[in-house]
Amino acid sequence: MEENSKSERLMSLDALRGADMLCIMGLSGAIMAFCSWIGMKDCWLATQMTHVDWHGFRQHDTIFPLFLFLAGVSWPFSYASQIAKGRSTGAILRKIAFRAFALFALGMVSAGLFKWDVASFRYDSVLAHTGFCWAVAAILYMFVRSWKIRLAIGASLLVVHWLILFSFTAPDAAALLSSTDPAVAKKVAAYAAYGTDNFSFTGNIAGWIDRMFMPGKLYEGIFDPDGLLAKMTGIVTAILGVMSGELLRSKTLSGNRKTAILLGAGVLSLALVFAWQPWCPVNKKIWTSTFILAAAAYSFIALAIFYWIIDVMGCRRWTLFFRVIGMNSITIYIAMRFMGFGTMSRYFFTGIAELGNADWSRFTFAIGQIALEWLFLWYLYRKNTFLRV
Repeated sequence: MEENSKSERLMSLDALRGADMLCIMGLSGAIMAFCSWIGMKDCWLATQMTHVDWHGFRQHDTIFPLFLFLAGVSWPFSYASQIAKGRSTGAILRKIAFRAFALFALGMVSAGLFKWDVASFRYDSVLAHTGFCWAVAAILYMFVRSWKIRLAIGASLLVVHWLILFSFTAPDAAALLSSTDPAVAKKVAAYAAYGTDNFSFTGNIAGWIDRMFMPGKLYEGIFDPDGLLAKMTGIVTAILGVMSGELLRSKTLSGNRKTAILLGAGVLSLALVFAWQPWCPVNKKIWTSTFILAAAAYSFIALAIFYWIIDVMGCRRWTLFFRVIGMNSITIYIAMRFMGFGTMSRYFFTGIAELGNADWSRFTFAIGQIALEWLFLWYLYRKNTFLRV
């Protein structure tokens, strides 16, 4: 069955976004607790539920880039809707700017803006990073209509980002390595196993740029994984998402053909990772070009699978659980920081949790937290209430 051409909204997009958000709503913790409970604490699946320390790639590293990628996918649909309503270019640009600023502001609130602790405040965030990168990709889509030119821009950004990291060493690398500041020494020691080259914790130029030019506190004290240079490759993630959305809006290609193209893009991205990796390690914390391609491979393939099952084959009944989350993803991201779902889970599920050992308790509380979060979102869904940023 082909996707419904009468509807511009893709059910698969909401479902995949919901599946992505589920990982940070407690699913990752539940899986790790379950694996530990059955005596497989260090199994492959449990390991995939955590970030790599420095170089490498795991499923948990896909959560943020997939979210940014899907923000890009949704833009061609949103843009077409606004054009159909007769909105001017200026009005659309103002809306893009507002969304980017709103995400930045929500990120600041989530980081503790109202504590008024200026000295330890972090200005950058996941939401700010998403807003900026998405906005640049959205504007490119408006004014550069050729997808080939936009792809070339994205490829150029990846190459330039790699050249900057490959060619320049952080000027203060030696000072960091010999620092007597306990906080700095502890952080440096934690990453000592990864060397001191240009892609190391102390040697990468991206960290130095943030130390020199980013205001406020950095996430890791002397390094920020969502830093200034990372915006360059983050934009590429959004560009690839926009291109995917543009593909899915095509009226000239069948659903099966679109699925095949997405799968092909995923395979090609993965091949580029293996070809480039000897000179550019996969590293989420500095958003290296190979990391972007690895995350893109995951995103392309995940979108292809969800799109084909849901919008092409029409298997949709099972998607409600995920769509309830995906249609209010920003809401739950913010609500998790203010509503105490973990505390509520302990209130309601302590009896069940005490039926087993500590690992069973962790598993029970994690599942209980997911249930409470989902019920909160389901209530908003039933009331047709969505946070539109």
